[in-house]
Amino acid sequence: MKNYLVVLTGLPRGGEKTWTTLKKNVLEPLDADLAICTENNIDKSTNLYSMADYLWLFDEKDDWISYYKSNYSDNAIKVLKQGEGAGLWESGIIHFALKDIVLKNYLDILKKYNYIIYSRFDQFYTDIHPSFSGEFIWIPKGDDYFGINDRHAIVNSKFIKDYLGICKYIDSINLKNVDNLYLNCETIYKLHLENINLIDKVVRINRFQFTSSLKDDFTRWRIPKYSLIFKNKIKIKYPDEFLNAVENFAFIEYFRLKNFDFVITYLYLKLRTKLGKLKKIFN
Repeated sequence: MKNYLVVLTGLPRGGEKTWTTLKKNVLEPLDADLAICTENNIDKSTNLYSMADYLWLFDEKDDWISYYKSNYSDNAIKVLKQGEGAGLWESGIIHFALKDIVLKNYLDILKKYNYIIYSRFDQFYTDIHPSFSGEFIWIPKGDDYFGINDRHAIVNSKFIKDYLGICKYIDSINLKNVDNLYLNCETIYKLHLENINLIDKVVRINRFQFTSSLKDDFTRWRIPKYSLIFKNKIKIKYPDEFLNAVENFAFIEYFRLKNFDFVITYLYLKLRTKLGKLKKIFN
């Protein structure tokens, strides 16, 4: 059995160019297997579909509330509702349920691997994914929003059962204890890791990817504003992610012609950031 299993959950967003970076910078260098967990109406003609070693498909769901009603108490729904407007209700209700689906149906497969790379379809990898050893949970730095970034994690399979049990956690939360907290996906994620005593196992690592989007990709939360210059079909959902991903490598590497789009986009976003700060000063 291989050392790594990459698990992608959610809607297949990001497009073929994004998924090409998954193959080139993650699956091939790590010799990793790929599992995709999504609705069974996925486009089966894509390279992504053909790359998958495991197809964990389920019927299309229009109402994710019913998943919680069937599997948990009303308390879980109340906790999620508490984060309405901050993304917890809009997207967390789905992300957490997907973790629960993977946990309840495929734990035996996960346990066959040493490390689980739990991620999303829309991660555009700017460089080769690092390999790891040890009993930790590795999470890229940045975009924590008062908690911990929940878009990508490398989890020692020793911890994967507890890691995926976030629905069980939110079902147990006493709302009186979190009334004064800003509840979004990231803060709940951090509270969950603290609750299962894994927060001390978290190691923050330099970023090597950013969240991408195609123009017509459906989104329940953040709408991307900026595009990769010269590749305007690829949009950047979180500019700070992109900037950090570029800054974490020798910048001279990005001046090679093949990476010129990264360089120009980086300089453009940095200029906008500086102009924005000057505008605040003079206003």
